[in-house]
Amino acid sequence: MATVDQNAIFAAQPAKAVARPAEDRIAGFDGVRAVAVLMVFISHKTTLPHHDSYGSVGVWLFLVLSGMLISSILSEMRGKVESGTQSSWRSMGDFYLRRSLRIFPLYYACLSVFALGSLFTSFVGFSRMEATIYALYGTNIYIEMTPTADHGHFGHLWSLAAEEQFYLLFAPILLFTPRKYLARICIGFMLAGAAMLAWLVSVKTHPNAIHVDPLIAFGMLGVGGFVASLKNLKPPAWLVSAQAQAAAGLTLIAIPLVFGYFRDTWNVWGPLTCLVAGLFLFQIARNQQTPVVAFLNLWPLRSLGRVSYSFYVLHQFIHFYEVEAVFRRLHMSIDAPLAVQLALELFITVALATLSWHFFERPILRLGARLTAREGAEASSATAALSPGSQKAMR
Repeated sequence: MATVDQNAIFAAQPAKAVARPAEDRIAGFDGVRAVAVLMVFISHKTTLPHHDSYGSVGVWLFLVLSGMLISSILSEMRGKVESGTQSSWRSMGDFYLRRSLRIFPLYYACLSVFALGSLFTSFVGFSRMEATIYALYGTNIYIEMTPTADHGHFGHLWSLAAEEQFYLLFAPILLFTPRKYLARICIGFMLAGAAMLAWLVSVKTHPNAIHVDPLIAFGMLGVGGFVASLKNLKPPAWLVSAQAQAAAGLTLIAIPLVFGYFRDTWNVWGPLTCLVAGLFLFQIARNQQTPVVAFLNLWPLRSLGRVSYSFYVLHQFIHFYEVEAVFRRLHMSIDAPLAVQLALELFITVALATLSWHFFERPILRLGARLTAREGAEASSATAALSPGSQKAMR
């Protein structure tokens, strides 16, 4: 993989203690992914008070981070267009090819397993019509239209559908529009999302429908894009200090604990948590030399963050009762307290996600890099676009 100098990644000082230059990754971001996916796991696997609000914040954090990185990649690609080194159409083709190879293989492999299994049994939420909707990345729209239906273990696919829809809309806009308009475009998405949220609340839409609305998700992705547009902004030292990072990170965890209990208020104001997520990511990117970043860059969190996509896709399909069924077929019975059951489900999901990453996803990503003749191009584009000095270099 091509290397990129990460000392320039959106930071005022080099991150000698935590940066991993050879891997073209922003220190701390994999840890953020790990925290987000663990919040989603807790939401789906436990019955703690207002547990669903933890998962909401985890997904919102994912959306903001995705919007930040995707906007950075597209902004860097647009810079090459403006410098005359690449066309908008070639850039868009490369972007969609790499995104497709990153997301589609695992997603459709999972759907194929259930489609094959449905020949012998039935799955709640996986009728022929529903399977077609999932395959077309329409899960969020389907859930919004049927907010009280039982979608089985497939409801979490809504966020992947929202991201795919965003890519289809956002990539052409950014690649055919001067990069100086990035902030204004993202603000437009943010305002549209906020307006949709206000309207849905005013007409008393079901909370499940609000949660998966595409335009609200686009607004959160737009928050990430707006953060990416601030790469040349020099923030005050206190705003990106270790103390400020810790405060923002703890706020993200505390918000669902404190306010998730108040359901009516949460449904209206909870989505604004994405603004705190944007601040937290901005702080991490702009100051890599803090204990907070060092913590997020610890091996367990970094490793889980690396496989967070497959973890997210698979976690809803892994259950303790399936392990029990296997043991029963072996004429054995097992019983365990809830904590052990959760630990086992977590272990199995991490193991499967890790195997998927090393032996399925990563080889396909390398294929995409060869096909676009720019190995590691997505990571390089993201890190370069997040560098405060990159825009000057392009002029």
